[in-house]
Amino acid sequence: MSTSELVEVPTADEALPEYYRDIGCPQLSHALKDLDNKSNLREIEHAVTSPYSRNFFVDFGDDDAWCAFDLDVDTISSILEKPRPSSLYTRWINIWYPFEHQTTLEAIGRRYDLSPRLLGTMCSDPRNPKGTTTANGSKGSSSFFAAAHQPIKYLRHLQAQAIELEEGWKGWSVPDVEEPAMLPDMNHYQIADEVWHYTSVDWGRKYVCLGYNSVYNVRLKPSEDVDEQLRYQDLPEGKRIWNWLLLCDDRTVISITEDPFPFNGRHFTGEERSAILFLRRNLLNIFLQISKASDTTKKSPLATLPIRKSVGNSHEETLHRPSDAPGLLFYFLFDDWYSHYSLVIRREHRYQAELNKMRHDMLLKAELKHIDRLHHIGRQLAVLKRLYQSYESIVDHVLEKQTATMASLANSHIVMTTEESGQVAASQPQVAEEDSLLGVSISSAARVRFVRLKHRIRLYALSEIQDCLDQKEALVFMNFNLIAIKESYAVERLTRITLLLGKVTILFMPVSLMSAYFGAQLSDVNYTALNYWISFGVIFFLSVLALIIFGAVSGTMDGKMITRPVSRVLIDMTKRAWQAKKKNN
Repeated sequence: MSTSELVEVPTADEALPEYYRDIGCPQLSHALKDLDNKSNLREIEHAVTSPYSRNFFVDFGDDDAWCAFDLDVDTISSILEKPRPSSLYTRWINIWYPFEHQTTLEAIGRRYDLSPRLLGTMCSDPRNPKGTTTANGSKGSSSFFAAAHQPIKYLRHLQAQAIELEEGWKGWSVPDVEEPAMLPDMNHYQIADEVWHYTSVDWGRKYVCLGYNSVYNVRLKPSEDVDEQLRYQDLPEGKRIWNWLLLCDDRTVISITEDPFPFNGRHFTGEERSAILFLRRNLLNIFLQISKASDTTKKSPLATLPIRKSVGNSHEETLHRPSDAPGLLFYFLFDDWYSHYSLVIRREHRYQAELNKMRHDMLLKAELKHIDRLHHIGRQLAVLKRLYQSYESIVDHVLEKQTATMASLANSHIVMTTEESGQVAASQPQVAEEDSLLGVSISSAARVRFVRLKHRIRLYALSEIQDCLDQKEALVFMNFNLIAIKESYAVERLTRITLLLGKVTILFMPVSLMSAYFGAQLSDVNYTALNYWISFGVIFFLSVLALIIFGAVSGTMDGKMITRPVSRVLIDMTKRAWQAKKKNN
């Protein structure tokens, strides 16, 4: 057999497993790749990180792993309808740019009976403008940020609306409009963009679905729009991405990711390509960890995931691997540890470094502008705190055990035991109790990791954010105290100058009086120059001595306010002597 035959990609029908040949989709036969074939890894890795890839699916078991990229809706529908063999115990479907895959999402919704609201939000258009156009053609914003940054303009707008409403109230009538027009024009991605800690947990009898925002430590060029800069000034720096994660009853995991750049028309800059590569880092690692052909010895042990690979082959682990793998894949897609680590967990993260820098700047020169920057840092940290609290809430929902309610038992033909099943009439539809519960059970291997994740969120993320918030409050008080100290030094400096001028005045006042006395024309009184200078010296010496005695008694001898007066020193010395004498006795 030649070398070319050894590395040939098995895309021909005769090289595919019987399961995929029975599906009968030419596109699937052409796109399917063996994930355990080392010669395919480079091409697969490029497809995962390419911004032009639209979707992929992976089927894997203990012995085989197959994947395909950019499938159309008919192929995906055929794959969903065809039952998998037991050897391929886990399926992973990933969809990028969900708005462009509405028909595919509808096929998934029909297969797993998604709720209409959930399916509608998945198909939302991220390109929907954040503001609506008013009657006069101006662009209004549904966000409260516009009112926050332009309060006067916003109040005038409300007053004008109130006047118009008052004038036209008498002739007002309900217009003939359709019912949807009466509802507010709310877009899912608009809510996710304004409320970063917004989450969605949906339960169905065939699925459990998580919706949440992820924040990645990716810095892009700031927007030229001033309003956008003001708006995001109170939001953490980084790229926000909305994610959907579904765990289905047939051991299928579905991941749906928001379009990070919906307005570029698929024309990606170099900066955007680098950002997409960073956003998909965790997904690429999971993809390579599924492949047995990937060499994990050259990577960090922290990146090794026990989804398909194991050190040993014990009988217990082998038996549980088919049930553990879907839950583990679901967990590792949710727990993007590297993004959280670079954002706020590591020792010198951005917020800690900025707070340390501001502390150094305050010690050099405290200014009021530092208070404004600390306010925005506090707002950003508060957003991150609520974001991680939303993750903690999601984990609680995932770990929550679903039980059958009395209403469901009374209003449906649920069979709880085998004895009761014989008592139910054969004409009535029978449903097993475990099939009637909402949600999908998660394996113990994934459950213990979700519990660990909850503790890690509290210990590493929330505690670090709280420390930064406490440090921020301390820096605010420190800045005010430094400004007060600086003002006190300025007052002290003025006091020293005033004391100096007063002492000079007091020093020469007796001499001035003496000179006036010698300049007076008194009868029968004659003065010589020697008499004048002797008097001048004596009076000047007495003036200096009087100033020294006054300064020592009042504590202003050197012009510093922190110098204690002699009376205070004498009182303190008396107290110490009395205490020492009392102690000796």
